[in-house]
Amino acid sequence: MQRTPMKRAVALLLAAAGGGALALGLAAPASAHAALTGTDPEDGAVLPEAPASVSATFSENLDGPSTEIAVTDPAGAVVDVPDPTFDGDTFTQAMLYTEPGTYTVAFRVISEDGHRVDDKLEFTVEAIPEGLYATGSEPTAEASSDAATSAAPSAASESPATGAAESEDSNTGATLAAILLGLLVVVGGGVILVKTVGRKQHHDEPKDGAASGE
Repeated sequence: MQRTPMKRAVALLLAAAGGGALALGLAAPASAHAALTGTDPEDGAVLPEAPASVSATFSENLDGPSTEIAVTDPAGAVVDVPDPTFDGDTFTQAMLYTEPGTYTVAFRVISEDGHRVDDKLEFTVEAIPEGLYATGSEPTAEASSDAATSAAPSAASESPATGAAESEDSNTGATLAAILLGLLVVVGGGVILVKTVGRKQHHDEPKDGAASGE
C-alpha cells in the first residue's frame, strides 16, 4: 500500500525535471541572436593600400534584405558604394574611396530571431590603387601636373650654382688669356726693342771708325 504513493512521487519528479529541461531547451534559441565574430580587415587596422572589399562574419546567418550598411570617408561624407553580397553568416562590401585616411563601415543586421545588431568597422588606408576611387574623386591630370611642377624647383635650384661655376670658369679662362696676351706683347715689344737698338749700334760703328782715322 505504501509503494504506490512513492512511485507517484518519483514519477512527478521525473516529469518536472523533464519539463524544466524542455523549457530550457526551448528558451535557449529564443534568447540567442547574431553576434559579430570577425572582420576583414580587423577593426582599427592601418593598411598601406586600400582593399577592394571588406567583410564581416556573425554567429548566425544574415537576412540580406534587412541588413543596412553605410560607408563614410575621412571627412565624414557618405561614399556611394555598390550593394553588398551575402554568404550565410558573412557579408562582403565592395569599397570605393575618396582620399587616404580613416574609413568607417557601419552596419545594422537582423538575426534569425529578429534581434537587431548595430556595429561598425574602422580602418585606415595610406594609399588608394587606381580604379578604387569613388566617382568624382579620381586624381586629375592637372593634379598630376602640379605634383610634377612641385618637384621641378629642386632641379632648377641646382642650375644657378652650375651656371655660376661655368661663369667662374669662363672668367678664369678669359683672365689667363689676357695675361698670356700681355706677356706676349711685352716679350714681343722687348724683342723688337733689342733688334732696333742692335741695328742702330751697327749703323753707328763705321762712322766712329772713320772719325778716329782722321
